[in-house]
Amino acid sequence: MNASVAEIDLQLREEFRRHLGEYGMEWTAMDPILAVLFRTLAHQIGSITSNTSALRSALLGELLDGLNFDRRFAQPSQTIVAFRCEQESAEIAAGTELVGMPEHGGRSSFLTDYGISVSPARVAGVFVYENESLRLVSGMALPEETVQAEPGYDAVPARLGSFPSIYIAVENLPQSHLSRHGIFLQISPEATLLHAQLRRENWCLASSSGRFTERGLMRTGSLNGGQIGLEWLMPAGAGRSTKSGGEEIAPDQAPALPGGFWQGRCFVLPLVPKENDFLCRQPQGLEFPLRQIFRRYALFDTPRAWLRIQLDPHVEPLHTALTAVHLHAQSASNVQLLHQTVRFPEHGKTIPLNPEGRNKLFLVSALSIAGESGTAYVPEYEQGAHAIAGRYRIEQQRITLTPGRMKDGRPEAYANVRLWMTEGREGNGMGTSRLNAFGKPTWTSGLTVENVTASAGGTDGEALHSARQRFAEVLLSRERLITRTDIEVAVRSFDTRITAVEVTPRAQRGLNGSLRRVFHLLLHASRERFEGEEEPQILLAELRRFLRERVPLDVEVSLELAWA
Repeated sequence: MNASVAEIDLQLREEFRRHLGEYGMEWTAMDPILAVLFRTLAHQIGSITSNTSALRSALLGELLDGLNFDRRFAQPSQTIVAFRCEQESAEIAAGTELVGMPEHGGRSSFLTDYGISVSPARVAGVFVYENESLRLVSGMALPEETVQAEPGYDAVPARLGSFPSIYIAVENLPQSHLSRHGIFLQISPEATLLHAQLRRENWCLASSSGRFTERGLMRTGSLNGGQIGLEWLMPAGAGRSTKSGGEEIAPDQAPALPGGFWQGRCFVLPLVPKENDFLCRQPQGLEFPLRQIFRRYALFDTPRAWLRIQLDPHVEPLHTALTAVHLHAQSASNVQLLHQTVRFPEHGKTIPLNPEGRNKLFLVSALSIAGESGTAYVPEYEQGAHAIAGRYRIEQQRITLTPGRMKDGRPEAYANVRLWMTEGREGNGMGTSRLNAFGKPTWTSGLTVENVTASAGGTDGEALHSARQRFAEVLLSRERLITRTDIEVAVRSFDTRITAVEVTPRAQRGLNGSLRRVFHLLLHASRERFEGEEEPQILLAELRRFLRERVPLDVEVSLELAWA
């Protein structure tokens, strides 16, 4: 027997004897029912207090819930999958189930994080430009036609500007062009600067004349699982829609997930309208270096779609940092839906998150909890909810429900609980090419899938030190911009093309004669990093909205852009 449990049992008995003495009663013999009760309670207290790490995590989680801060649970494992379709196009919906066999045995399933389109399109070649030289990325598979052109992998002279760039040539395009096509940029683990820049840098589609203009410019937005959706910068360039690539996720299809292990490496192109389905033989300035790269250049000289990613000069050598580019690729996460109807008279109000007979699963997020009346349950500490609404609390692999009330005042008899669960660290064992089947049959002939990376990043829950650090950061900042340093850091992180920020506090007199505080921000950037005249104006407008939401109420912000 654990000594601490025995001590707790003894202390409970002494406390009970003392309370009886206060009422003039003397306890001489141990009642067997009370003895079992004290021993059981001692075991429960001992199991909680012996695991101090779990106890601290539970208390911190309760504090985060009470302060309405973001609370994180288990992190699903994430992998990158690539689809292949030789003859006809297909749509891969968000939440499509993919199955495979991990290296440690068994069977595991992953759900796609968002939707993409798959077509016979393929990458004809990827080129990197840096230090006034262009070279073909080595190490990745190339189409037979590109190989027949006899490419070389040495750097050749080129004059394409002062900024490093990545050029991607795509051929065999369907009628929809590159609409909602997914692209995975595989980079070396050491290329941290490149990874950070790729999450923010604009993409550009070359026009039919081979020029990169603001009409073909696309900026980055967020997708599920930490990936990147691209949107047209100019409404005129988007035709009927400026919606980001990667369809919106219906709640029943896939969970809303934070960034996974492979976050920031997958990109989804937007819908390409008819007026933007550009094709060109090569972008302006590339013909001469391409003729030097390909010994039989005539076999490579054909109309294609050309994409360019222009980068900041402070980046790792691109010819070693970028290892491959995969088309028709996206991320998938090891999650599954747990659906259970909790009948309070039969199951009680506290239920385990792992029912008997199921594998060990860990909570990712609560999809929905609805009572008998159909009203959604709310977190225990949420303010402003109706008094009759049901509430829930999640702690230590258990969920506790407080039943809501029906319109006639009686308590609800049951609640439907739908949770997103994950295998946690167990989901990290999916090696490359092992996730190679669909959970349900597909009606597209020749459609195949396999994972091009190993699954990684799955956790059984948030570590205590991580939760404490995140809690301290959120508590201190709350996303408020108070000091000069706060503003400079926020502006530089908003767009990395801004190289310097000068903040000047001013006092200006308004129309009614009253004084008002103004922060005048002089932004420095390089003109070469922007396409056309519209993009700088759009940047200023969006940055102005961003700052107004975060500066104090009595402060106004004025912006001025100066070319370095």
